[in-house]
Amino acid sequence: MLSLTALSCVDAWAGEGGKSLYLLGKRGPLAGLIPKPGWYVTNDVYYYSANSDNLVPISGRVTQGVDVEALVDILQMTWVTDFNPVDGRLALGAVIPYGRVEVDAQASASTPGGLALAASKSDGVTDFGDPVLAASIGWKHRDGDLFRAWSIYSSVFVPVGSYEVGRIANVGANRWGLDLGSAFTMGNFKRGREFSGVLGVTFNGENPDTDYRSGTDLHLELTYKQHLPMGLSAGLVGYYYQQLTADSGSNLLGDFKGRVAALGPEIAYQFKAAGRTMSLDLRWYHEFAAQNRVEGDSVFLTLSLPLQRDPSSVSSPD
Repeated sequence: MLSLTALSCVDAWAGEGGKSLYLLGKRGPLAGLIPKPGWYVTNDVYYYSANSDNLVPISGRVTQGVDVEALVDILQMTWVTDFNPVDGRLALGAVIPYGRVEVDAQASASTPGGLALAASKSDGVTDFGDPVLAASIGWKHRDGDLFRAWSIYSSVFVPVGSYEVGRIANVGANRWGLDLGSAFTMGNFKRGREFSGVLGVTFNGENPDTDYRSGTDLHLELTYKQHLPMGLSAGLVGYYYQQLTADSGSNLLGDFKGRVAALGPEIAYQFKAAGRTMSLDLRWYHEFAAQNRVEGDSVFLTLSLPLQRDPSSVSSPD
């Protein structure tokens, strides 16, 4: 099923408020494939739990203890049009997130006179996040048992979600963003193997309430899986995130860039109900090698289905 867009709804340290707009891990199997014309629905139940004890240079050395927990439902609607520019399929999509984010932060520091200071703060919010509008063009080719699909995409993050200055837990980011990238899928029908990947770059706008601009970041997502009998499949998923340019708007942080990697298992089940082919996909990412970000675990439970009924015969993952 088509996954066009993504957005992040949790704090992650680098970037203002620790928020990267692209939701790492959102894209998974068949990332490069745009299906036949019609309407498609994808719903992700997303859970994230992470923490960090990073040292952040703010007026001297300050030890930050941060715990983040998020549970968000992400509804995505995609329209694959009949328009075929440059011999590819054009798809348009929109994403609306709604959920809860909780953040606990503790800080300790020493004054020039040696006086120890400590503070803590907790915030939680349940509301809508920033919606995303997207477009993509995809192509595909089959040669015997070998299948190839690739696409290019763009996503615009619209800053109208829940945001409040001074609140450490925000579902919205209060800044515009543009994500540009490409996705591909390679499959072998005889052996039942699939390899998919996504490479993208996110450009961040400035937060008008804080005059802070988060740096440009790069994200890479990979999936390798084996398709099994009875509609089952299993494999490995992973992602890598690297901030390419530093944040600006604060002379206290210096060259502040984030980085994180993740790896984990994936299992899926494809079935038919109400005349439609649907799929359930469960992915777990365990993060490591984090820098200037929290580090933890994320879980996606994804239901994908077309709104129109299947054609009378289906012979390929089209």
